[in-house]
Amino acid sequence: MNSSGHISFLVGTMCLAQILGMVGYNLWPAMIPDFIERWNLTSGTAGWIGGIYYFGYLVAIWPLSNLTDRIDPKKIYMFSMVLTIIAPLGFALTAGGFWSAALWRCVQGIGLAGTYMPGLKLLTDIVPKSAQSRTVAWYTSFFYVGAALSLSYGTNLNTYLGWRWIWMFSAIGPTIAVLMVWVIIPEAPFKTERKTDRSLFDLLPILANRKVIGFTIAYSAHTAEIMGFYTWIIAFLTFSQGMHHSGILANSLGIGTIASTVTLLAVPASILGNEAARRFGKLKVLRIVMFGSAVVSTALGFSASLPFLLILGIIVVYGITVAADSAIITAGMVDAADPSHRGTVMAFYSLVGFFGGFIGPVIFGYMLDLGGGETAPFGWRLGFISLALMVCLGPVAIYYGNRGARKID
Repeated sequence: MNSSGHISFLVGTMCLAQILGMVGYNLWPAMIPDFIERWNLTSGTAGWIGGIYYFGYLVAIWPLSNLTDRIDPKKIYMFSMVLTIIAPLGFALTAGGFWSAALWRCVQGIGLAGTYMPGLKLLTDIVPKSAQSRTVAWYTSFFYVGAALSLSYGTNLNTYLGWRWIWMFSAIGPTIAVLMVWVIIPEAPFKTERKTDRSLFDLLPILANRKVIGFTIAYSAHTAEIMGFYTWIIAFLTFSQGMHHSGILANSLGIGTIASTVTLLAVPASILGNEAARRFGKLKVLRIVMFGSAVVSTALGFSASLPFLLILGIIVVYGITVAADSAIITAGMVDAADPSHRGTVMAFYSLVGFFGGFIGPVIFGYMLDLGGGETAPFGWRLGFISLALMVCLGPVAIYYGNRGARKID
């Protein structure tokens, strides 16, 4: 049962289920320009609808992920995937403005809270320790495949279908995913590790682990940057195309296709980033990647007046740097956590980490408004500078978390 072929099959199944479950993930960012006009939203309120997804994640991640130390993660996963089916159907049938859209996006976030990290916990329970680092890298990398395909689905079909139909059809993916996991994935072993007298809200094992705290803060900085970028990339490309009037490249490829391709770059970036960390060390690679990403983000903010092909080149580089740290940070957290309460650590990691996912798009939106809105170059400069400042917190937190904490039981 622990053969490499069997392990690869289980990991592949969970990666595919993750992709299918994320069909509705990026529909809001894909349609932000349309919804701003349709519902007369400001950039700030549009950013709130983008960020409220991660608020739902924040509300649910602690109990759902923490419970994986007590009950089979597969049960948590299945329940949450059902929410991922319900949420886009609710959006399609009832959304008509800020509050209704925010409600269903929040429910979508709750669904992700019960599938993403609990799915990783299920995998790390199933595979042997020797395979965990690469399992984490592949699983977390396929998050970006799901994000990219969702973005492509939303932008490309928006031309042919009404937005309500697009949201409704997105429920098909998680329906297939829940059936796949139910049939193929076994219950997690090591049930004796779930017998614990600890309170569900006991933070002492986490707060005593400086490495975990460092990686967690870094994950929050990473998530703020990447979700801010992914939420606003369609709007930025639309703005950049409008500044150059012709937009031949954007028109021939499609803005949605460009954005989806850039998002897909996160897959090799995350996997290769993890391989580089295995060879050269996590701390060194993370410093280079995260500080480098801050530089690229700032450059992108000042690029709007450049030729569109050059803007696209900067976006491609940013699509790599913004994701190259992801698997390294998560693998570092998994390695630093005590296996007996890894679910609790993952809950805390996701709670703090995805707080960044909540505030990143919101801060970007408000910076955009502060600088004159989505039609003002100065607004985009402020937005991308805000992402740069946030990601710089990551390597600083990891440095202090690892200083004096080289060995943790």
